[in-house]
Amino acid sequence: MEKICPKCGALSSSKKFIGEFCEDCYFKTIEIPLPSRIELPVCKFCGKVKLKKWEEMGSEVIGLLVRKYAGKGYDSFHIQKLSDDVYEASFNIKKDSNYFQIKKKFSIQKINSVCEECYKKKSGYYEAIVQIRGKRAGVFSSRILREIRRRTFVSRCVESKEGVDLYVGSKKAVAEALAHLNLKPKISDKLFGVKDGRRIYRRTYCVIT
Repeated sequence: MEKICPKCGALSSSKKFIGEFCEDCYFKTIEIPLPSRIELPVCKFCGKVKLKKWEEMGSEVIGLLVRKYAGKGYDSFHIQKLSDDVYEASFNIKKDSNYFQIKKKFSIQKINSVCEECYKKKSGYYEAIVQIRGKRAGVFSSRILREIRRRTFVSRCVESKEGVDLYVGSKKAVAEALAHLNLKPKISDKLFGVKDGRRIYRRTYCVIT
């Protein structure tokens, strides 16, 4: 039995049909709300990008952006890079026994920003002080500094005749780094302030070498 497209009046004898509509009219019913331009905050100091949180820029970031904006009206997609910040997303769609593809071009507009960690680093923020003391303080400070920087930032490094002091952005990162090096520091806490009714402490880790 011949079909008539309810939108344009085309006949199934002259055009391919998908469901009740001709192919052309069916395509028009599909909404993939991918914008032609996507803004992406990029930290001007470390190069991290912000999606739900700040993270390293990798090949998967563009795919995550497409998933965020394109909705769910497709089965799969792949992305082709056309130029520095211009891409084409090809969306694969299956309807009954029919397979077809919709292509959309979009650009990434990078917006200069500053991530939370770099903001803290630039402002001299620290949660912990690592005091390295003893005859081998110089040697151990390099190892400790390397392990800490794998996990967080160091806002200051101060050398004196007593040893080396590291001002570090995260207490948790310090604890992990020292545990990794099998070092057992002496720990003390000092009240720094109150935020939202909660006391904030800075922690000092003293490592004797």
